[in-house]
Amino acid sequence: MRHTDITSPHTGTLTHPYVATIVMDPADWARFQHTFEDAPEVQQLAVDQSRPDKWTVYAACASRSVRDALESNW
Repeated sequence: MRHTDITSPHTGTLTHPYVATIVMDPADWARFQHTFEDAPEVQQLAVDQSRPDKWTVYAACASRSVRDALESNW
C-alpha cells in the first residue's frame, strides 16, 4: 500500500476522495498492509498508534463501495 502525504487523515485525495476509518488490533497491521500493497484503489493516509491495543487506520479509497467494504470487513 502506498503512503500518501496529506495534511489531514480525514481528507481524501483528488483520485481517492473517500476516506475509510478502520480500528484494528496492531497484530493485524502487517496483514492489512500486505492485502492492499498492490491495490491501486486504496492509499494509506495515516495510522494513529496512540492507543497500544487499538490502532486507527485512515485509508483513501477510489470509490464509496471500496470504502464501505474496507470499513465493514476490518
